[in-house]
Amino acid sequence: MTEQEPAVPPLRLFIEDSARDPSSKIWYALPGGYFDVPLDVLDAEPGSEHEARLEHLMALVADCAPEAEHDRFAGTVRDVRYMVRQMRREGIIGCALGMHYADDGSSASSVVTVALRDIEWAPPKLTAVRAVSLLESPQNVGLLALPGGRPASVSDIVVTMPAVGGMAAQELYQCNLHIPAPSGVQLAVLTLSTVAVSSRKHYRDLMESIAYTVSFHDPLAEIERAARGEGANGLGTIKDDIAADFG
Repeated sequence: MTEQEPAVPPLRLFIEDSARDPSSKIWYALPGGYFDVPLDVLDAEPGSEHEARLEHLMALVADCAPEAEHDRFAGTVRDVRYMVRQMRREGIIGCALGMHYADDGSSASSVVTVALRDIEWAPPKLTAVRAVSLLESPQNVGLLALPGGRPASVSDIVVTMPAVGGMAAQELYQCNLHIPAPSGVQLAVLTLSTVAVSSRKHYRDLMESIAYTVSFHDPLAEIERAARGEGANGLGTIKDDIAADFG
């Protein structure tokens, strides 16, 4: 009598609706605990449907706040919208906020931004090296070999943020990914920022994992075929990688 091998649970693949946006220019996966900030809604065009909905929502929320807090709330909303507008001007097309728990039970928050920049053509590997070399005081610089032999660079740094608005000075950890498009004329820049400096190794590993999910073409058809275990073109052999990258 032979011992039966344990049944392998079916691969579970969760794909958000945003991944199927036909206007997408870049695809990437974030781990659990992150949620997208709707930049296009917070920086809606004047007179647009998004603008009308946002104004209506803000009015409803303001009505729920104590009357003495209305001005402070309105000021906070203006600050957030100004920040979003500045982010979009810098080419940021994606932003996500994350909240996770550390081993000691404390919570740690982080922000991941995604920018897509048009650049003059250059070999992708040269672009990856050049991009990280132009950063101010980059540390722990590394080169990654992504699927398909695509190059990328990763670096991180800890900076001290000055005291602002009554808040004490604090350290900020930043990790940057630079991933050239295969065409050589675009560069994806993914940045994670967090004050949880003690968890920087975890966040560095997290960003390197995200790098392996970045694509400049719609990967969903290939991912879904691999998730079903179809072996065409060797896709069935990457099921475990997809499970690790996409959850």
